[in-house]
Amino acid sequence: MRQAFTLIELVITMIILSVVAYFSSDLIAKTYLGYNKVNSLHRANLRVEIALNSITNRLENAIDGTIVKRKSANSHELDSIDSAPSDYNVLEWVGNDIDGFEAHANLSGTGQTTIDKPAWSGFCNVAKSNKNSIVTPGSNLSFAQEIISRLSEGSVTFQNGLVALFFPGNYNYNNIGYNGTTTNGLALVSGFNQTASLFTLLTPVQRITEHYKLAWSAYAVVPVNCNANGLCDLALRYNFRPWRGVDYDTKNVPSSLLAKNVTVFKTYATQNRVHIKLCVQEKTGVSSKTSICKEKVVFK
Repeated sequence: MRQAFTLIELVITMIILSVVAYFSSDLIAKTYLGYNKVNSLHRANLRVEIALNSITNRLENAIDGTIVKRKSANSHELDSIDSAPSDYNVLEWVGNDIDGFEAHANLSGTGQTTIDKPAWSGFCNVAKSNKNSIVTPGSNLSFAQEIISRLSEGSVTFQNGLVALFFPGNYNYNNIGYNGTTTNGLALVSGFNQTASLFTLLTPVQRITEHYKLAWSAYAVVPVNCNANGLCDLALRYNFRPWRGVDYDTKNVPSSLLAKNVTVFKTYATQNRVHIKLCVQEKTGVSSKTSICKEKVVFK
């Protein structure tokens, strides 16, 4: 009976194990690289999706006629998104106060149950309103001011024209302050009367209609911190008011990071749609990179 392996058997065994180890390590390395690439694509996809959702969710509440594009450099030249040149890389709009419009407060009823009223109703009683005051039935203006104050961290109230009422067909991007000019395109609020559901205005407004939208902030999506490789961060600027001469680039305007390592941010309009394309780069290794692009459409 044999008690040990021969030298030849040991050599052959070592060769076989070496070959198996070689192919196994190569397979493990490829599996790891594949997993790393898939994981990187997933991260990039998630980042793009979150950024696009953040933009489109706010853009859906843009007031018609206020969506513009700008140049981020120099004098911030602007044009309507329908006709802006391709080198205008900032997307900007005025958003109506959807939080206040959808919020409701319970107020005591008269001999019945509780009455559920929105913060502002969007309705104007034209017969009782005039160029200096707007009567808005069904609104709870004290509640509206409370909501706006909290959302703006206490910086906005119904005073000094910080809140604006937009009446359809009465304005366009040229007369709401984007270029320093504010005409009779909107009504600037200077105060309110809760009992009468009435807004008092800072300056007379020439034309009112039965419906309005209330706004206290504009929004801008801006490429920032761009490097020599063309990678930028994408920031959302908010809580600023062009109708009061405040630009998105003004000092102390709040900014929120939407995405890092952005390679492409393009916006354009076709008919009644706004298209947004976003590409983000993600590292898959020490020297390798991958990127993902997505496009979303918002009806305006």
